[in-house]
Amino acid sequence: MTGTITKRVSYDIGCMKSLRKLPDKVAVRFMDMMTRYMTDPSGNGLNLETVEGAKDSAIKSIRVDQGYRAIAFEISRDIMFVHVNEHDKAYRWAAGRRVKLDPDTNRIRVIEEVEVETVGAPAPSAPRLFAEVPDKRLRKLGVAEEELSAVRLITTFEALEAAEDRFDPLSYQVLYAIAAGYGDDEIYALTGVSEEPKKTAPVTDAPLTFSRLVETEESRQTIFIPDTEAELRRVFEEGLEGWRVFLHPDQRKIAYRDYNGPAMVRGGAGTGKTVVAMHRAKYLADQIEKDPARSGQRVLLTTFTTSLAQDIEANLRTLCPQHIEARPPRIEVINLDRWVSQFLKRKDFERRVAYFGEARDRLDQLWAEVFADHALPEGLSAPFVRAEWAQIVQAQGLTDQRAYLKASRAGRGTPLDRRKRVALWEVFADYRARLVSEGLAEPDDAYREATEILSAEAPNLPYTSIIVDEAQDMGEQAFRLIRAIRPETPAGDENSIFIAGDAHQRIYARRASMSACGINVRGRSRRLRLNYRTTQEIRTWAVSILEGVSVDDLDEGIDTLRGYVSLFHGAIPELVACRSESEELGGLVKWVRSLAADEILLSDIGVLCSRRADVERVQAALRGAGIDTVVLQAGTADNRSITGIRITTMHRAKGLEFSAVAVPFLADTMFPPARALNAAVDEADKADIIDQYRALLHVAATRAKKRLRVSWSGNATRLIPGAR
Repeated sequence: MTGTITKRVSYDIGCMKSLRKLPDKVAVRFMDMMTRYMTDPSGNGLNLETVEGAKDSAIKSIRVDQGYRAIAFEISRDIMFVHVNEHDKAYRWAAGRRVKLDPDTNRIRVIEEVEVETVGAPAPSAPRLFAEVPDKRLRKLGVAEEELSAVRLITTFEALEAAEDRFDPLSYQVLYAIAAGYGDDEIYALTGVSEEPKKTAPVTDAPLTFSRLVETEESRQTIFIPDTEAELRRVFEEGLEGWRVFLHPDQRKIAYRDYNGPAMVRGGAGTGKTVVAMHRAKYLADQIEKDPARSGQRVLLTTFTTSLAQDIEANLRTLCPQHIEARPPRIEVINLDRWVSQFLKRKDFERRVAYFGEARDRLDQLWAEVFADHALPEGLSAPFVRAEWAQIVQAQGLTDQRAYLKASRAGRGTPLDRRKRVALWEVFADYRARLVSEGLAEPDDAYREATEILSAEAPNLPYTSIIVDEAQDMGEQAFRLIRAIRPETPAGDENSIFIAGDAHQRIYARRASMSACGINVRGRSRRLRLNYRTTQEIRTWAVSILEGVSVDDLDEGIDTLRGYVSLFHGAIPELVACRSESEELGGLVKWVRSLAADEILLSDIGVLCSRRADVERVQAALRGAGIDTVVLQAGTADNRSITGIRITTMHRAKGLEFSAVAVPFLADTMFPPARALNAAVDEADKADIIDQYRALLHVAATRAKKRLRVSWSGNATRLIPGAR
């Protein structure tokens, strides 16, 4: 803010929630108005007006355009915007609201004081949702005293959801959690309310003021105070996604604290794991910046793909540019394969890592040569042997026959006796020798080589901490390397490794146990449960895709999506059956054009395909209809300033989100593709492949914030709920 500004502007989460229900053009105008307000709050057309009949004299209104008004509270030098709506609706909303300074929960709350008789009391015989919950318990958990009478009138869970806007956000979170069956300890953890009431100024006895309370950690879970125009735009352009770390104390407590060893955060799609990881990086980099003795140290933030690393770095440039642009940077963002390549190059590693392209093709040729020279044990196929190599030998880092004979093969299906393992090791040893002779290495070889170098040399790396995002897509050798990059030292393991992931979104055939890789997260593992991205309707459908699938917790336990809920509602997913693919493409074009009525920008629409060939077909159909398109390739960032519908593969869409998403070509003959199923070496392998495609469809569906369209021609894939 400039030196001429005399007002501090803040935004309650209710402001964002109300904007989400209005046409996008209103949000754009509000954003433009707020940008001008940050520069000069006394500018032309920015005057605040008194709301006639309001119970709180501090409540004001400001014109967004001819038909819409924004509501704010003006208290001394502070202005907090809380709601946006059509003129009459905005004024009705404002009439009964007031600001409450709540020392028990250490936060500012926007309360509606409602007369009981105006709510519409149910008939005496009607059941009431919270009839068995005493007022004392509700108050202790954080429900506002002024809202208790309204709570007593709620009859069903659906009625509670419909009444969300009538409750303070904290009250609603508590009520929702009680209705969902959470215990008190879980609710305290979820909301951040302490079982012992907090007092803001017990020592100084200074008066409790809005100015002081708005700055507390608790208030800032639902109130955002931008420092710059760029930060303001980031939050409003990203919607609730941009508010996530302010919304729930549980997230902030995970990111902004010290751990006495490796830590992990899990949670379903849209729960804010990546944002938590980014803020974790900021917190650790802030500590480096404050201590001159730590100059030159840095935080390594790594993930599985180049595209995700680019997206994260772009977001960090907005969140904490001082750490990214410092020289040397205090936060280094790079995908793990690239880090390994750069490290091995500095160490004069002579073999070329076969990530893709000609080198990868040469691996297929080497396998063909090996199979031509060896007779495989009876009943075993070449695909089975290659899968055994990848999933057992390479994944576990086995380098000799003795280790292979003792290795666990849990989950591999087809059993192997000692004789068959001995025969297979001859095949594996020959293939490995040919790799070395050709000067090639597989990625797992590169991880293992880098780990051995680090263990032997103990090089002086600058990393004090490592943060891993999308951990579910990395294998055992990757995590052994991460432990070697930041080993436990005699000084301790404080803040060493922070892991974020969700095995429900595992779309690659890699998995690892943290403890088996020397990373002990026991007692320092947390789970996020609130989805801030997708509607409850889309989330419910996406979760149903995974019904019956057993999912690990990235260590040695089982994970669950119990308690995983969304914060808002919307349209149910559109499931469209077509007679032909041409009809399917035509319907897609019509759907895209219909979104204009909802003011959804082309750049905020994504079409996600399972195959690259389908991306080309969709692009041709949309361009033929005169619709601008942008194809997102692997390894390239998504610049939303470029107009056009985003078309990409489901794999590339990982980490992205759109207001509207279409997932076409989900016929039973195309998803999963026959080639993938035919390549299965046994029933266990086939089941794993199907589960990977379930996860892929789950990931694609959860990229959608407001609208989801799923289509197929002929018979639908059996992975679509109800089509099995």
